[in-house]
Amino acid sequence: MTCRPNERSIAARPNRHGFTLIETIVVLVILGLALSIVAGFLPNRSSALDLSAATARVSNALRLARSQAMGQSRPVQFTVTPDGHGFALDNTPVSLRSAVVIVAEPRSIVFAPDGSASGGRLHVVLGNRERVIQVDWLTGRVMVAAP
Repeated sequence: MTCRPNERSIAARPNRHGFTLIETIVVLVILGLALSIVAGFLPNRSSALDLSAATARVSNALRLARSQAMGQSRPVQFTVTPDGHGFALDNTPVSLRSAVVIVAEPRSIVFAPDGSASGGRLHVVLGNRERVIQVDWLTGRVMVAAP
């Protein structure tokens, strides 16, 4: 059996297709470290989005109170909790995030069956940001002031 010179050199070369296990592990460790460094610089939550969500939740509850008063032909009361971290709609408590505070003038708003309300102004506060919700006494209309 005679081998030609080209066949012998091809057979003697090691088969080097792909990466070794050590090379793959080193690359994965480097990627993991880079990802952990980048993730540390990203913000956890957006306070503006949290404030918008809390404002929408409170204003929707006020609108629901007005709708219930008109639909069931009875007064419905919306009351801010004493600590300001939630409210009660027709004696059903709803809590908000502990960082969100509702300051109400007055603390309780009553919606009448004819659609009117006792009226008031609510300030939804998160950190140094604030949104204002107004309830018109004559029409019971709930309005959120532009940010």
